[in-house]
Amino acid sequence: MQINKRNKTSLTQIFCEADTSDFPDFYNYKRPIEMGLWILWVAKDKSGVKKLTAEEIASIIRETKEISIDAKSISNAFKRAKGKVHTYHENGKTYFEIMKPGKEYLLSLIKQGSVEVFYFEPGRKYSTKRVLSQSILESLPGDLQIVDPYCGVRTLDILRDLKNRTIKFLTRIEHLNERKKERFLRELQDFKAEYPQVEFRSYPNTDLHDRYVISEKVLVILGHSLKDLGSKESFAIVLEKESNRNIVETLVENFNRRWKQAIRL
Repeated sequence: MQINKRNKTSLTQIFCEADTSDFPDFYNYKRPIEMGLWILWVAKDKSGVKKLTAEEIASIIRETKEISIDAKSISNAFKRAKGKVHTYHENGKTYFEIMKPGKEYLLSLIKQGSVEVFYFEPGRKYSTKRVLSQSILESLPGDLQIVDPYCGVRTLDILRDLKNRTIKFLTRIEHLNERKKERFLRELQDFKAEYPQVEFRSYPNTDLHDRYVISEKVLVILGHSLKDLGSKESFAIVLEKESNRNIVETLVENFNRRWKQAIRL
């Protein structure tokens, strides 16, 4: 949502409506610099709001996250940010914009315990494919359930590395235009001849949005579709199922329900 006139109500509404399921959990962060950077990241990447004042950031945190914080704490934290934010002085006000080091800093803080994060730089499709295949997908034990609403020929390229794995892949073929759909279905038939243990189904309804992989012990949340990883800035969050049992059980239940309704490709 783009905004022209800035006010407390419109900013709060933006964050209430923003889908942040592919971002690290806000409540992983405790310090003003971390919370402030998270707000700037979501504002920039999800809502098209490039920069915010400390007052706006603090207000959003109080109104949408119910965390008590003031603008001075945010400003003081950003003074020590060292390249994580860029500062603008306009019309007597100070604005902040998150930079790439700020995003990397937030991701680095949760690379521990039951959470691991892989950061993918834009323009590195080949490297991203290798990391995704070798460091993430190949390490997942057992059968895989994959949800990705946007599939393509590159999706098949990535799955080729997962030999002798039973995979259920839930997508939505209607997202493709006719030319891309015909090409994908043609390539899929050749793929199935060599990899019969991989089954694709197309979900007919429009409530398929998130991208994730479920294995026996791990849940992987993807910031972008498999076919697009490496073309845009993104990341994959790897969660242990035992430590995140509630969310995993919900996702498995949703997957099984949608799988029964989906059409085999």
